[in-house]
Amino acid sequence: MMPVRSGVLYVRASLRPFAAEIREKGGVREFLASHFPHEELLAPYFLRARPFWERPATGGQPTNSGALGKELAKYAGAVFSAHPSHRFVGFGGRVEKVLRAHDQSQACFYPVRALAAGADFSMLLLACCEESPGFSTVHATQYQLGLSQKHLFRHLLRWDIAGPDGMTSVRPPESPGCSLSFGKFYAAYEADGNLVRGVLQGQQYLLVPSAARALQVEERILAGNPRFVDCGRFGCSTCSLRLY
Repeated sequence: MMPVRSGVLYVRASLRPFAAEIREKGGVREFLASHFPHEELLAPYFLRARPFWERPATGGQPTNSGALGKELAKYAGAVFSAHPSHRFVGFGGRVEKVLRAHDQSQACFYPVRALAAGADFSMLLLACCEESPGFSTVHATQYQLGLSQKHLFRHLLRWDIAGPDGMTSVRPPESPGCSLSFGKFYAAYEADGNLVRGVLQGQQYLLVPSAARALQVEERILAGNPRFVDCGRFGCSTCSLRLY
């Protein structure tokens, strides 16, 4: 069992390796609480971004956040943010307050920075450390430094926003972009004493006890070298198409 800062845990996970235990414990929330005790929970429930050449989907865009978000969405009391592309799902008083404020007027990763500015929180990456490396605080830092707003890929996307006069389509003011290189920050987290590595049922996990401290480290690195997060892939839609 690992300590969670201020009782709030932000999770990104692959559930398939733990399917049997999740069933045995009665659900994914119960499974997570048994290994990483927490009081409040936050997870991605992202929606598919719409390319400008596609027509708006009837009934809105579906989530593409994977099994974790979908399973959490089934629980009574689940709260969702209203952001048109980077929606989150969560439980608990602090989390709910932040999610209620998260719509198209806020940054894609507003909940991450807002929670860190309060009483802080912890972040868990479980069984997806290789295929989905890094932590969402990096995206929040990129926005804070004005980098996400300089990704040209955003011009190819549209947000569909329901209003009193019907649906409005707008170009996003930012594109969080590629995260395949975010593992580059691990050494800096470890140097700050802010990264715990572990194994659960043969699956690797990474826990950052303090998101606030991670944000500070990331801002120092990216302010000095904005291209630190370049993934190195030729033709990457965000690492290549940017104005910095």
